[in-house]
Amino acid sequence: MSKPENSIRFILDDRIISLDFTDGGDIRPDTSLLHYLRITGHKSVKEGCGEGDCGACTVVIAKIKDAKLTYQAINSCLVFLPMIHGCQVITTENLSYMQDGKLQLHPVQQALVDHHGSQCGYCTPGIVMSLFALWKNHSHITPSLVKERLAGNLCRCTGYQPIIDAIIDQSGKARHDLLNDSAEKIADELDAIHKESGDIHISTKDILYIKPASLRNALILREKHPDAVVISGASDIAVAVNKHKQHIDAYLDISSLNELKSIRSNAGHLKLGSCVSIEDTGEAVKDDFPALFEMITVFGSHQIRNLATAGGNIASASPIGDLLPVLMAYECEVVLQNRERKRILPLEQFISGYHSTLMREDELITALALPYAGKNVIIRSYKVSKRKDVDISTVSAAFLLSIDKNEVIENVKLFFGGMAATTVRAEEAEKYLTEKKWTEELAVQASRIIRDEFKPISDARSSDENRKIIAGNLLIRFWEDTAKTS
Repeated sequence: MSKPENSIRFILDDRIISLDFTDGGDIRPDTSLLHYLRITGHKSVKEGCGEGDCGACTVVIAKIKDAKLTYQAINSCLVFLPMIHGCQVITTENLSYMQDGKLQLHPVQQALVDHHGSQCGYCTPGIVMSLFALWKNHSHITPSLVKERLAGNLCRCTGYQPIIDAIIDQSGKARHDLLNDSAEKIADELDAIHKESGDIHISTKDILYIKPASLRNALILREKHPDAVVISGASDIAVAVNKHKQHIDAYLDISSLNELKSIRSNAGHLKLGSCVSIEDTGEAVKDDFPALFEMITVFGSHQIRNLATAGGNIASASPIGDLLPVLMAYECEVVLQNRERKRILPLEQFISGYHSTLMREDELITALALPYAGKNVIIRSYKVSKRKDVDISTVSAAFLLSIDKNEVIENVKLFFGGMAATTVRAEEAEKYLTEKKWTEELAVQASRIIRDEFKPISDARSSDENRKIIAGNLLIRFWEDTAKTS
């Protein structure tokens, strides 16, 4: 490995910013992008919740992909500063400009003015940035797309309709703004930063932050620093640090490793790099893994899905992780790698306990392998929560069913989240269902078995008894969704 750097570079306000963390002071490697932007005068970026729920801190990140800039809305409260190395950061301050002494608003901003899409204004800059990313990436904008992209922006004043009307009014119109004029220059500068960059190794008096430039180097550093917390999207870790003030001594940031962002398909599997974002995962699985796609649509918000990764969701091993039940139903395999070898484990085996896995100290999750389901296999996923968007599961479930031509069950797997310390199977109900005809009566009886099979806890989201009722009822819902109509 070449000598590592101790600074990061990114573009803000149309100029390259270089931050050297060895000087000490208020800027640390675990400082959030939100905090940095506010202390550098970007007061449009607001702190509301500090954990990715409200969207008031939404900014847009531009990155190089296929020699072009791509634009992503993200929650700046969930991003550590080294994660934006080699990116352009865009806030509302960068959208408008002065011409002949008069302020020229961006088309998105002007549309909100014209449609009276702001009242108190606290949430407006975050909404502008979400709409800006949508405006940049989609020439045709539908109401359903707008609602999906605004799910992570909370507003208590306007009722959203003026906001939706404003961006719908932009559908089909020309897409030219101030940033188009500088896009080629920005792309060249970002490309130069990446070509000149090696490993980043930031060491302060109480934090070690390592950002390797290649998978090979990441595996060497993983072996050398086994206690370092591995981050890819950091959507969980950033909340622990910035919201709950948890101190972490060492970080291994693999968020920029392109080797872990590939999506490949062969005859039997879809292979997803562990650092593919949840949003990109959704696009990749939409056609062949519809139950996984459906769960992704209610995974956090668009901003969170642009940061979070399936590899990170698996590594956290949360009993209420949205993706775990449905990935297990699809018989997902986890690819683990260290300096010497790779090994593959079924996800169902990989999760070993509450927030614990079988990953070794010198290993990284490098990929997920999803086998394509057979023609006679039905898989569905369900999530029950207090609200549809940006909420944690009360109970989640994913079911696999294979029936023969006589509608007799050949194979069934019933996975549940939120019912135990890990994602679990309703094995007694599975035994009862196997080799019987798939009928409503059978599903109802099996639902009763499910209610007796689990001993969930009561917490702020639900009582234990309610969880049992939900779990049983989801199986009946599954029968309704799969029953043949006459």
